[in-house]
Amino acid sequence: MARALSPRRAAEVRAALQIAIGAVAAFYLATALKLPHAYWSVISAIVVIQTSVGGSVLIVARDRALGTLAGAVVGGLVAFVRPEGVNWMMAGLAASVAGLAFFSPGRPWLKVAPVTAAIIIAGSAGPEGPAQLALDRVMEILVGSGVGVIAILLLFPRHARQAFKLQALEAAGKAAELLALVMTGAAADGAELSRRHADLKKRLDALGQAAGAVIDLPGAQKETADRAALVRTFWRVRSDIVILGRGFQAEGALDRLGPWGEATHAAVRRLESLSRGQATEFLGDIDPTLKRGGEEGDLARGAAAIGLTHMHRDLDDLIARFRDLHLI
Repeated sequence: MARALSPRRAAEVRAALQIAIGAVAAFYLATALKLPHAYWSVISAIVVIQTSVGGSVLIVARDRALGTLAGAVVGGLVAFVRPEGVNWMMAGLAASVAGLAFFSPGRPWLKVAPVTAAIIIAGSAGPEGPAQLALDRVMEILVGSGVGVIAILLLFPRHARQAFKLQALEAAGKAAELLALVMTGAAADGAELSRRHADLKKRLDALGQAAGAVIDLPGAQKETADRAALVRTFWRVRSDIVILGRGFQAEGALDRLGPWGEATHAAVRRLESLSRGQATEFLGDIDPTLKRGGEEGDLARGAAAIGLTHMHRDLDDLIARFRDLHLI
């Protein structure tokens, strides 16, 4: 059914099915293990599955498990050593939550720790006791996180790779449109240029997140590195477009940039081919005459020469990355 829909709707159907199946599986497993609060397993499964859209699901599952364990240890210790009384409980709660929050910046795995500590300290007066409460909490989170990872691996395992490919093709198309607009010269709409630059930046941010969402099993480390390298190369191409813009957008520059314009058109055509998933040839070495930039002191030609030189290098690198990842 998902394949019959548009790429966007197909992704939404996959995400909905993953979350639904993961939530039910987590609840069933937690209930089978007789864990007292099965809803924590369900919540953890949903949180982990949702990260498959914009981040590394394995890292989030690991951080959630480690944070829960840290919070359980701190909360359990405070619950054991604090004197009886509501005032002492509130003091212990404030101290533990504040301490964990203080150390959490720069440590993503500690973000969930204050929640776990608070639950254990606040619930330690109940019949379960802090030790059992801490153990139950850790088990519930581990069950939910594990179910979430398994759901991502078993349900539509190629979805993240397909989403990455789709976003890479779209980013190439947006880069081609921006570069073509830059070449229109000073007459180009400044507001439209700013909007397209911001849009490309947003696309590349999303592409980086999509790269982290792909789960590579042991033995696929090179592919992981290639995806990260492709994202970095895209950012360099965007910087090259900015440099070229300084040349083409200079007042009266178009009359002096004919040869550089023809060479830049070739770069636009390469990006358009990548956006369609079509194989394309490398640009190769830049013409030495274009690389020198012409007359000394001509800032427009100098910027065009620098930008085009870098574009030849970076776009050829991008084409190679597309080939290595079988995106074309």
